[in-house]
Amino acid sequence: MKTRLFALIPCLVLGVSALWAHHSLTAEYDQSKKVTLHGTLTSIDWRNPHAWIYLSVKTESGATEKWQCELGSPNAMTRQGWTQDAAKPGDEMVVDGLLAKDGSKTCSSRNVKMKDGRVLWSQSQGPER
Repeated sequence: MKTRLFALIPCLVLGVSALWAHHSLTAEYDQSKKVTLHGTLTSIDWRNPHAWIYLSVKTESGATEKWQCELGSPNAMTRQGWTQDAAKPGDEMVVDGLLAKDGSKTCSSRNVKMKDGRVLWSQSQGPER
């Protein structure tokens, strides 16, 4: 009996730590503050638990801002048809997302659309081809 209990403890610890590791969307992003970014892709960070894209975005005043946009997991994105090579640095894209609560140039991407109209990532639907 003690052996079974001893074996169960690591499983419980790992399970609880996995729950803490995943963040809540509402904890980090303000769902009432939507943003649309028209920018140029500078890089993609394709890793778990969420991939990221980095954009160079020109403001109305002509200044350039660096933005980071959180995507879904690489696994979910692959199922929707987006691979790591679907977009390359220099590609223009439009990202619709939710702003970070901390005021940084960070958003949670809801949709990522290429200049030619292809939808690479959507939280609500699969890619349009």
